[in-house]
Amino acid sequence: MILDSLILQTKLFLSGDMDIKITNIKIDDENPVKLLLKDYTSMIGTGGTFNSMIVVSFDNDILEHLVNLFMEGEEVEDDEKEEVYDSVSGEALNTIIGLALPTFPNRGKGVTITPPITINDASNIKKYKDSNIISALITTEVGTLSISALGQDEILK
Repeated sequence: MILDSLILQTKLFLSGDMDIKITNIKIDDENPVKLLLKDYTSMIGTGGTFNSMIVVSFDNDILEHLVNLFMEGEEVEDDEKEEVYDSVSGEALNTIIGLALPTFPNRGKGVTITPPITINDASNIKKYKDSNIISALITTEVGTLSISALGQDEILK
């Protein structure tokens, strides 16, 4: 299942690469009509043999921690903050997708991905009529994030 792969790669990225302790994972299996977003959100579209939108949404605390790790403690100026946060959010999602791609259908062959885009001025994403949302909330010692996929039912299973 796609969500299992996204969760696994998110766990490996956070705990393995970033040394962030994960305290809880909650899968949302209620098929929501819309995806509620946190403070910072990045999305990557997939196409070809697997059409979906993969979304990671961070609360401020965990993204701030990731920014500090990526910047190796270097101070981020106020006028650069949005650009740096967007960049780190997108890079985190890019890393997760890159690691998860071989576990997608057909081992990721024929799957295309878009560059990450960041949206910070929306509170939710609504699904299309014939689509589904699968999502997990990952709680860590420094904050929470959600990892989600939007697409047609048969693709996301």
